[in-house]
Amino acid sequence: MAVKNRIGVVGSGSISCAMIDAINESSNGELTGIWGRRVHFAKELAKGKGIAKVYGSLNEVFEDDELDTVYIATPNACHYDHALAAIGHGKNVIVEKTAFMTTDQANRVFDAAEKQNVFVFEAVRTIYEPNFQIVKNAIEKLGKIHGATLKYQNYSKQYSALLKGERAPLFDENHGGGTLRTIGIYPIYAAIQLFGVPVKSYYFKQPIVKNIDLGGTCIFEYEDFKITMLISKINLTNDTISEIYGENGTLRFHSLYDIRTISYRSITNDMEETISEPISDNSLLYEMNQFSEFILMKNVAAYMEKKKMTLQAISIIEQALNGGT
Repeated sequence: MAVKNRIGVVGSGSISCAMIDAINESSNGELTGIWGRRVHFAKELAKGKGIAKVYGSLNEVFEDDELDTVYIATPNACHYDHALAAIGHGKNVIVEKTAFMTTDQANRVFDAAEKQNVFVFEAVRTIYEPNFQIVKNAIEKLGKIHGATLKYQNYSKQYSALLKGERAPLFDENHGGGTLRTIGIYPIYAAIQLFGVPVKSYYFKQPIVKNIDLGGTCIFEYEDFKITMLISKINLTNDTISEIYGENGTLRFHSLYDIRTISYRSITNDMEETISEPISDNSLLYEMNQFSEFILMKNVAAYMEKKKMTLQAISIIEQALNGGT
């Protein structure tokens, strides 16, 4: 019987539910148990998904000798403490985006992991999807890059709550919120993978509620071109198309994760061809297979590459929020 990465899930929200399905569908992962802050939700999820073990506390998860890896999908503000606790018990960690609030937090977690000889991965599904790799490979078709527009705009009902003075954790930067820090991670990771680290990054917030990051425009400056990112949790739009422009044509792709449609339009013949491939109904499957492979094979080179990207993304966010410095 093939050795599998034995995973315990921490969190019982919608993303945990999707990840449980991905683990069960994966070729090299095995679901061991689940813990959730709201115990009744965790128990209902376990019953519905056929999960044998429901942990009574977080410590039970971290102390379970039958676990190799802990998947953390608690609120962003909890990621740092939960990751350190799991690492302290010798567990690998997969932490849902956005993994950590600051570069300092991330470095402390990665240093702790190195001492324990375990891995820590940030779960940003986009870069593991087959169609994203197609986008990456197709950039050479464009020739000299002129620029790009990357979009992630998704209206949140918490905006209405915020305007009424009610609790809106999605926008509370003290609790791991703020639009750039949360959903902004998707275009930022995509840009790093496609074009590398920018010379400078800037972020212009939508100035509707003072000192609250509801969304805005993020600009990446490279030597020869700029990228514009439209990021918002208060704009309602049906247009989720991102585009990359070059001297030979334009690449267009739908969404910044779960990418299902990619097209290339040539300037020479004005023809548009579809270059995407069919993918799994659950796009989390691809990152789960990759994480488990890296962990089981102790692939240090792959781990260091992903660690570097996490640190780059956090540093860019900090620079952008600080006016480009």
